[in-house]
Amino acid sequence: MTTYGDKPFGLRDIKLTEVTEGSSQVDLPAAQTLKVTPRMLTGELSGDDSLLAVATFVQAAEWELEAGGISLEAYAVLAGKTVSESGSTPNATKTVTMSAGDAMPYIKIYGKSLGEGNDDIHVKLFKAKCQKLEGTFKEGEFLITSCSGIAVDDGSNGIWEWIQNETAASLPAS
Repeated sequence: MTTYGDKPFGLRDIKLTEVTEGSSQVDLPAAQTLKVTPRMLTGELSGDDSLLAVATFVQAAEWELEAGGISLEAYAVLAGKTVSESGSTPNATKTVTMSAGDAMPYIKIYGKSLGEGNDDIHVKLFKAKCQKLEGTFKEGEFLITSCSGIAVDDGSNGIWEWIQNETAASLPAS
């Protein structure tokens, strides 16, 4: 059995992709955190004043991520929107518009951490939906955008995957 470093260190990369095939992928170059927590459904059976059985099942995964600033292209992927552009340099303008009643799309989230050696760890959330998206403009600080949501089973890959590569590899393109 081959063994290699299993001590992930830091956060090297986060990429977001729309679930639809052929969609573009955006990078979060100032990614700071990616947290994945399984959502469990647990039941207990007791009788005769004792616990007789416990059943626990994974229902979904809750996720959170933070990134310094966030490009309008990344915001558009999270919100299921497109970026409109007008004008030309030095007076170009990019805009993403949200309206009441707009539905958030399902997205894929890929994260990467380096291992202790030449290896790395990837996490893939196959069908995630952003349920909270916020950022604060504050004097003397960079904008840190945070978002969180739920990932559900996509019907073919499951909810999420953890992948350890013996040699560090780039995140997948889709």
